[in-house]
Amino acid sequence: MTIKNREIEVSLGQLMLDPNNYRLNKGEEFETYSDDDVIDLQDEIQEKLISENISDLERSILKNGFLEVDKIVVRELRDSNGESEFKKYLVIEGNRRTAAFKSLISEYYNDNDFDDDFPEILKTKYQSINVILVEGSLEEIQDYSQRLMGIRHVSGPRPWGGYQSAKLINDMVSQGYKKIGTLLGMRPHEAQRRHEAYLAIQQMKSDEIYSEYANPKLFTLFSEIISSNKYFKEEWLGWCAEDKVFKNTENLHRVYRAILPDQEDRLEINNPSKLRFFAKCINKEEVRVQIEQGVTLDDIDYDFDQEARIKKINAFIKFSDKLNELTDEEKALFIELREVISDLISSEEA
Repeated sequence: MTIKNREIEVSLGQLMLDPNNYRLNKGEEFETYSDDDVIDLQDEIQEKLISENISDLERSILKNGFLEVDKIVVRELRDSNGESEFKKYLVIEGNRRTAAFKSLISEYYNDNDFDDDFPEILKTKYQSINVILVEGSLEEIQDYSQRLMGIRHVSGPRPWGGYQSAKLINDMVSQGYKKIGTLLGMRPHEAQRRHEAYLAIQQMKSDEIYSEYANPKLFTLFSEIISSNKYFKEEWLGWCAEDKVFKNTENLHRVYRAILPDQEDRLEINNPSKLRFFAKCINKEEVRVQIEQGVTLDDIDYDFDQEARIKKINAFIKFSDKLNELTDEEKALFIELREVISDLISSEEA
């Protein structure tokens, strides 16, 4: 069967919010629900979406009406629990807008009638909403849904958080990074990076000591770990490309301790920049030994400015070697520089 789209007219009551919505996945154990579960879960999903701060959508609907420029996308709900007088449709795209409209109806509809200040256009609109119905096999619809959500919420104008987009890539990974990249509008390498960061968080979730601290909010830091220099990722942390896990548990735990609050609620690493610096430090044996012993970045005994100074000195030496003739002004500056260098060397030898 080939996927088909067509426009139909439904009431708001026929639209069922999707309990498998990626937006609702906050990193906890996320159960996948069947169509038979959907109707009983509506109140719970409604509350979760309200907590996602849909008040801006509610205000927009009150002011401008329920606009259909960007139509809700649905599929028919396959509910085997019993026949209903009206068909139900599962919302594939547009769950927040649907939840916002349902929330307004719940607020303004009392004693079998709407409040006087509820817009007239919405009093009829909730009974007649134009939506796009997607028809096909469940597998075809799932593939269509993933591509649609990727276009709109991964590379599109309404982005999810990094963790949610990575979860989508994980669910599509059997298609390969190249195809995922094409479908989601990103390079294959970027799809791989997000997927591996997602798997790194899953590894933390399964850790006997640190599982309770695994959180999607750490996604940007795990993404930085995956993108870091080869020695840090592959040698020090022991990243296995085949199994897609870190093998060096001891060093991995050192990173966990760095990105989690200590007993005084202080963070050694609180942003990707600090993590890049941490990874760079691991390349220096003198610093690496201190980090492995538990010394924090702020307490490391090492002159990090020395490398920058040496680079500048070497650059100046190369520049000087290329000079053939000097003007009087340049000669005067070099004489001054010679005196400065002489004083520096003398003070070091003293």
